[in-house]
Amino acid sequence: MASQTPSRLSRLTPLLSKHPVFLSSFYHENPNTYYFTGVQEDWFAVLVTQDETVAYGIGPEGGYDFADRTIVPRDMRKHFWHYLEKHKIRKLGVDESDGLLLNRLLQKKIKPVGLHEEFLKIRTFKDAHEKACIAKAQHLTKACFNAVRPHMVGKSENHVAGLLELQARMRNVRFEAFPPIIASAANGAIPHHRPGSRKIKKSDPVVVDIGVKYEHYCADFTHTVYEGRNAQTKDAVDAVKEAYKAARKRAKPGVKGHVLNDASLDVIKEYGFEKHSHRQLGLRIGHHVGLDVHDGTGGLEEQTLKKGMVFTIEPGIYIPGKFGVRFEDIVLL
Repeated sequence: MASQTPSRLSRLTPLLSKHPVFLSSFYHENPNTYYFTGVQEDWFAVLVTQDETVAYGIGPEGGYDFADRTIVPRDMRKHFWHYLEKHKIRKLGVDESDGLLLNRLLQKKIKPVGLHEEFLKIRTFKDAHEKACIAKAQHLTKACFNAVRPHMVGKSENHVAGLLELQARMRNVRFEAFPPIIASAANGAIPHHRPGSRKIKKSDPVVVDIGVKYEHYCADFTHTVYEGRNAQTKDAVDAVKEAYKAARKRAKPGVKGHVLNDASLDVIKEYGFEKHSHRQLGLRIGHHVGLDVHDGTGGLEEQTLKKGMVFTIEPGIYIPGKFGVRFEDIVLL
């Protein structure tokens, strides 16, 4: 079925002067196909040329409103290859994720032009609809966390992950932006730890990194829960909280991304945790968020922040064998 997301095929216009563009979603949803068409069917494709748009799918009665023609799936292969031959198309812009298509094009002596990076550049800047979906996803994610937070002690990391998933389902969403991270005590020093059987103690620092999807758009939220009295751990929690605030304060259009990272690292250094910062582990201060939890193109620290960008800020401290601390939230410029 098609969603209420408007077609963004017009954003492909600058590419069409060089070659037609083909987008597809076979067997699983392709974020690029969904982004440009708003269609979420299991078997769907669209061929866009300078002259017309041909959609391949079941579609609504009368066809897709953004397409000049709609071809039903059973006729797709025959029509598609005949169309390329009839119009003497020798180059075709594609998303490199479909290996079978690439091989078939080469066999037909048609040059596939990889456009994945071009697609990501376009997706880097979010419109009002996208921002609203991401904000809603983040709101729902935090609601799930707040509901489960008081009930973690005495339960395994896996159990907590299950409680979070239940809360998400009760809100008609799922934690499908990425596998939930529930990391207690020393497990917190592993940035992408998968929940295990370890039971959470009241004195444990617990890193909870989760994100639901709402209308296909991802959330990404991290909070470190700590109720113990260890001085080093308390200092680390305070350091990362302040590091996040320092970076967030500087997150404005026109600012270089590395400024956010530098600000966060200055705070972490002041607290004496420089050797255990996110930078020392090779982690970035943040990343773009959208249809993929790591959306857009390029590293945030190498970019100039601009209106329309949506990204995370997530400084951290990771001490192997002891604990980890991370706080993360999304910024919508």
